[in-house]
Amino acid sequence: MTFTELTYYQVFFKTKSGGRGVDYDTAKAEFLSIFRDCHVDILLELRFKMRLHVSIPDISSDQIVFLAKRLGYTHGILKAHEEPYLGEELHAKNTARWVVGSIRIKDRKLQLIEIYRQNERERLENSPNQRSFLIEKDGEIKEAKGYRRRRAVSPNDAKFIVNIAELNGDETIIDPFAGTGGLLIECLSRGNKVFASDIDPVVRPGLAELTGKRCTLADARNLPFKNNLFDAIITEPPFGRKNRQDVMDSLPELCRIVKSDGKIIFLIAEDMYDDIKDYMIENGFLMICDFVLRRHGKLISRVLRFERKGI
Repeated sequence: MTFTELTYYQVFFKTKSGGRGVDYDTAKAEFLSIFRDCHVDILLELRFKMRLHVSIPDISSDQIVFLAKRLGYTHGILKAHEEPYLGEELHAKNTARWVVGSIRIKDRKLQLIEIYRQNERERLENSPNQRSFLIEKDGEIKEAKGYRRRRAVSPNDAKFIVNIAELNGDETIIDPFAGTGGLLIECLSRGNKVFASDIDPVVRPGLAELTGKRCTLADARNLPFKNNLFDAIITEPPFGRKNRQDVMDSLPELCRIVKSDGKIIFLIAEDMYDDIKDYMIENGFLMICDFVLRRHGKLISRVLRFERKGI
């Protein structure tokens, strides 16, 4: 039997995000979403090692890196090349979770080249407790770090949420519960036009700076926008039980301002799942995807993407 050469990619998913474990299926779905136009063929799944082996034809390493930088839950990607082992001396080194260099597997030589590793320093610099944001307090505009950080979306979570929205990059997007704008920052990085709305006057200066003044101070139950205006709504409503009815009362407004072929993506507390899902389905939307998101402490969230039926 003649052994042919084979080139593929080993994808290593993150094992933690925000202090909690990342679900394999969630990380895998994000990867496949970002590479959805690349004809990915899954060769091997190693769920308990948080690893996936894939074939991606006709793609350069630069193209892989360009797309991988958008991923939240992928730690690294190695290019793997298998060929017959001919007895030569091989060299490899361990770099924490993976090996790079050449190793022998029975009668094969496996060459592993790291082509992408998530930038940990960049992630930490952009985390909610480090990022600066303008707030209005006691009649003055001040720069603050860590405002609302306990409920702010981490950079990796924001990447994931925007990724599963599967945007083209030319959409107009609003977050009606914008807070300190973590989701909007990620949307802006993809070239989208963004609008922000929040009921809290404290965050208005920061949102104005972030969006180029495309922001408003408004109650999500009564938004000052025309019908069918936005291509997508990407938002994290308040998680607190005291706000639960207000969030439910805002849903008619969200459905009103999104286009007939638009998308609504929610990051919600798990105990909000049934009420929001039922309302959206009863009002003509399909739930396209549903993912578990494990956040700080014991908080388990859900990310839901809805689109109107028939689209």
